[in-house]
Amino acid sequence: MMARGVKIFFAALLLACVQAFAGYFIEQSYEDAPAKDSLSTFSFGGELELVYYLSSIHPGILLSGEYRFHKHHSADLFAVALFSGDYLEVGADWRFFFRGTREDDFLRLGVSFISFERYDKSYFPPRITLGYGRDITFFKNTSFLFRIELDASYIMGRALVEHKENDFFGRETHFTAALNIGFYLF
Repeated sequence: MMARGVKIFFAALLLACVQAFAGYFIEQSYEDAPAKDSLSTFSFGGELELVYYLSSIHPGILLSGEYRFHKHHSADLFAVALFSGDYLEVGADWRFFFRGTREDDFLRLGVSFISFERYDKSYFPPRITLGYGRDITFFKNTSFLFRIELDASYIMGRALVEHKENDFFGRETHFTAALNIGFYLF
């Protein structure tokens, strides 16, 4: 019964999408469509984050609000939670956009703090992140974009640790790498 409800929900969602874009491509060609202001000041959204450390991939979700204060520069505040519960992260990023358009490549420099518990103690070390990514818009007159980004991070202070109860020795790391795939509204 629940599967039928899910199918009805997705069919209704598909019909709503079709209705929203119905006639768009018939009324005017894509090239002739007037482009609206492509650099809105504020955007917000979320990303699926796949973080690699200690020889395994840890999925999580990132929520972000970004303020574009210049055509080449933006700043954002973000929060990350891993599904495994290994750590939580809160921080700020600065992005430099190469061309200054909505669909553009960018460099990211971030500073954040991560929170995790090891051996019944809580730690809150700082982290520095460097990344490269791209914002992608599939249609000219949309108010959303997709973002894909690769980044590398270094955790200063306490390291992330993998220690099993049966093992005498554990592994630790200060370095992480991540792939982020996101959706933003502006």
